[in-house]
Amino acid sequence: MSGTGAGRLSMNLGSLEEIELQSSSSQGNAKGSDGRQTLADELVRRLRSYFHRYELDRLLERPHLAAIAFSGTVGMGIFVTSGELVGIAGSMGCVIAYIGAGFIIVPVMRTLAELVSVRPVSGALIDYPHTFVDEALGFAVGVTYCVANCMSMATLTSSAARTSDNFADGKGIDRKGIIGIIVGFCVITLLSNLCGVKIYGNIERVVFWLKIMLLTTVCILMILVKAGVGSLADSSNVASSNGTIHALGVRSENGYSNGNAIVPFLKFDGFKGPGDLVGGGYKTGISGSWGQFLAIWTATTLALFSCMGGDIVIVTAGEAKKPRRDLPPVTRFMYLAPLGFYFLVSILVGMNINFMNPSLYHPWEKPAADAPKISHSPIIIILSRTSVKVLPKVLNAGFMLSAYTAGNTALFTSSRTLFSLSQVYGNQWVKDTFATTNNGNTPVAAILTCSAFSFLAFLGLADPTFDQPILSLSSFFVGGICCVYASQCIAFIKFKNGMKRLPPAQLDRDSEAYQAKHYRAHWQPLCAYFALFGCAMMVLFSGWPAIYLLREKRALITANELKNDGSLIADVVGAYSGPFIFFTLYIGYKLINKTKFRHFDDFRAAYFMPEFDGEPLPRKRPLWREIMSYFIVDKYD
Repeated sequence: MSGTGAGRLSMNLGSLEEIELQSSSSQGNAKGSDGRQTLADELVRRLRSYFHRYELDRLLERPHLAAIAFSGTVGMGIFVTSGELVGIAGSMGCVIAYIGAGFIIVPVMRTLAELVSVRPVSGALIDYPHTFVDEALGFAVGVTYCVANCMSMATLTSSAARTSDNFADGKGIDRKGIIGIIVGFCVITLLSNLCGVKIYGNIERVVFWLKIMLLTTVCILMILVKAGVGSLADSSNVASSNGTIHALGVRSENGYSNGNAIVPFLKFDGFKGPGDLVGGGYKTGISGSWGQFLAIWTATTLALFSCMGGDIVIVTAGEAKKPRRDLPPVTRFMYLAPLGFYFLVSILVGMNINFMNPSLYHPWEKPAADAPKISHSPIIIILSRTSVKVLPKVLNAGFMLSAYTAGNTALFTSSRTLFSLSQVYGNQWVKDTFATTNNGNTPVAAILTCSAFSFLAFLGLADPTFDQPILSLSSFFVGGICCVYASQCIAFIKFKNGMKRLPPAQLDRDSEAYQAKHYRAHWQPLCAYFALFGCAMMVLFSGWPAIYLLREKRALITANELKNDGSLIADVVGAYSGPFIFFTLYIGYKLINKTKFRHFDDFRAAYFMPEFDGEPLPRKRPLWREIMSYFIVDKYD
């Protein structure tokens, strides 16, 4: 063989060897990829076997439901926001603001009580507008309610972190400490929700008693301080060369007196002393009776954040053991407990502090760069003047716990809403992801998803005072929840009108059979219309102070004392972003899916829920036993 032929043969043999090596290598890779694919498939299969259920456990009894409703309502508002209300509207103006907020909230709760007595289904807040009004409205309610509670969770986590600052005697906790506190709260909140609904309900029962003790302690301390116990450093809230300001009135050298403790006019940067009364509000705010009205109206919109939360008990409809028996009384009565405490605490706080106290927080005032980090709570401000210096720190720890636990309840609410929303409106992937539970019937994926929003609390790091993020997030919550409340009122109006078209033999609200089985709300539909109007007014005018200041601030002689335009714009965005998202979701869903408003024939069968008819009917029992049923499980019922 010639040299050239031998060379070609060796080249061909080399090429064959390379081909064989590449072939064996590709086969090995294929086997490896098949192994990895098999491992991935096995992992997916095991996860699906673990998260394969689509229902929640009905384990919550009346004491759990009452505790969740109470804990979800009592957060940080009455302990901190009440001072903000006193600074805006005065001591009596703060009381009127809480009463006004209660007049909006209570009719909504009584409306929901009757709806849940007829349809105690999982995802009830989504179900009512979806069933009786429009599929698109149910979708908008579900998404808005879920996101609003996620924002509430972040707000309350920020509030708890802000409260922890008060342990440092005005110096504040450093940045790393605040980060650690926020992360700690987020982790604890997540773990407590992952433990299962029975453990979560028992945790809320403990928190329920702690909050009752905290509110009762605050009331007793305010009475003692007013009685002079504790050796006050001074007998008035503010002493000035121009006059003396007492808790329930102002008298100064210029002759002005305010015996009913309502601000004489609306002053956006707040009153710092009797000298601020000069001029009657000209070029410093909005003067006269109109200014007083706007001050109380603004305080009412801020008080709403404190009063909202009782609707959380409706979210538990899918996990209540006896929903038709327990949910209506808890919804309509247990909510009066926190509102009653709010009324009492606001009166007692107003007896000890005046709107001219320089330590009160004012939401539109520009924060001083070198200002000490003092508490915004009027209760802490009052107690700091006593000789018992440990009291403010003890109560501060209680306030921090109260804020954290309310945020914990907000995660429970948002995760259950996402679970129900995915079941009703999700495609198959969404249902398999967010509408499933583990073997313990806990919606783990929904909890993990909603808990991610808790890290919005880190927005507070952009503002050393934490004030602006808390204001914007809380405003978003109020605007969004007002839209949800209004939707429930519309659903009830359709529900009641449709019931009139049923034969009386089938369903009659005035019959004894209906009232033995369901709750019949009084003064309906007047309550629903009143609450609908109140919610609409709150949505429309919640952001008016920031809009007014953006237009008129430069005409005020106190313009340098007010916060900058960027913060005012953040106020406007916070106030109206919730309603904007709500209406965008509603209109978008309606246009894309071409949904129509429900006709009576569409929900004729919705009044009848045979799956709940086997539940024992409520029965009359002594008043003491009825009251005790909210606190302990009745084994003989």
